[in-house]
Amino acid sequence: MYYTHRGVGVEKAVNVIPMAVQNAPPLSLRWAQGQVFTDEHRFRVLVAGRRFGKSYLSCVELLRGAINNPGETFFYCAPTYRMAKDIAWKVLKKLVPKAWIKTKNETDLKLELVNGSTIELKGTENAMALRGRSLSGVVLDEAAFMDAEVWFEVIRPALADKQGWALFISTPDGTASWFYDLWCYCEDDPTNEWKRWCYTTIEGGNVPADEVEAARAQLDPRTFRQEFEASFENLTGLVAISFSDDNISTDAKDISIQPLLLGVDFNVDPMSGICAVKDADTLYVFDEIMLTGGATTWDFAEEVTRRYGVDRRVIACPDPTGGARKTSGVGVTDHAILRRSGFTVQSPRSPWKIRDKITAVNTGLMDASGARRVKIHPRCKELIKSLRTLTYAPGTGLPNKNLGVDHAFDAFGYLVLQQFNLAKPEAMGTTSYRLY
Repeated sequence: MYYTHRGVGVEKAVNVIPMAVQNAPPLSLRWAQGQVFTDEHRFRVLVAGRRFGKSYLSCVELLRGAINNPGETFFYCAPTYRMAKDIAWKVLKKLVPKAWIKTKNETDLKLELVNGSTIELKGTENAMALRGRSLSGVVLDEAAFMDAEVWFEVIRPALADKQGWALFISTPDGTASWFYDLWCYCEDDPTNEWKRWCYTTIEGGNVPADEVEAARAQLDPRTFRQEFEASFENLTGLVAISFSDDNISTDAKDISIQPLLLGVDFNVDPMSGICAVKDADTLYVFDEIMLTGGATTWDFAEEVTRRYGVDRRVIACPDPTGGARKTSGVGVTDHAILRRSGFTVQSPRSPWKIRDKITAVNTGLMDASGARRVKIHPRCKELIKSLRTLTYAPGTGLPNKNLGVDHAFDAFGYLVLQQFNLAKPEAMGTTSYRLY
């Protein structure tokens, strides 16, 4: 096995396939592929641009596993059976010398090697049909386009008894996906079993730069970044268009002498809270509270008190409709529960216009002059995910609630509206309430 070094034309031998076959051609990997191949973490996640050589790397990985582990089973998984056949079956058959193959099944896409190991290509459109197998290794190619249950309910349990490995390879498919969550998990992995890489099409070394530039001229910027630069993009209209990594900062810390500002979205599951302090004209978001499992407003207030104590002044900026709504089902409005818990409630009597909330959020994140008045601590993962992920529903000017990432955005929106006074409440009745 060989892999090439960045910037040089020579190859360095890597002795990873010990089975000697006379006249078998050497297998080679480009530099970026070699970085993934030679790493020894159990779970590896590769995000790469188009034509990187992902499928070739997948087949080489499976071949190494099958040779080094006689009698074991290895899966190559693609989103569909047809994709598995079209993408990898010909590559795999060409890669494996005929002398190594004991049997070959063209219908089941299965190779049995002379040492008793098998490599099987599977489509994951019917994930439950894959249950019950014991695996020593698996490659999930284009994993971003599979359902989450493929990994969590089928493949991961199948690796348990043999402590098998997994390689996830994919072009990205936005941030509203389990694959993006998995990508983020690698960075904070407490087990030290996971590692991730991100390589562009150019870094893959299979496509010349002028061809990539030609593609740039034919694609919109976000599509190009996703397909050729391996960037997690949302290809429909993002709601928080002003949000960027410049809004994320560890400087967003609690200032205990300041009142705790609390944006609240009353929802049964999850009930969402965004915690912040305001210093001068900057809002520092340093914590979030996400309660699931049917938590009530009483539960939410109790959690706030548990985290910040009974002596801390709390100014709640909740959904205005909570002044009349009783999500806790105990005959008391949500606003009344917050007040009974010792919180100051700042909210107009009438609801905000949705477009005003969106405008306020984007203006706080970055206004027309380039100033950013909101800083968010990296620990606020749900809020950051919401800002990166929430898009408009097709054909509407409304956020797409079917994505399930709107609750943190809403809680944050109520907080920004109250603290920056950037819009007026919806005219559904009169109110004498003032923000300041």
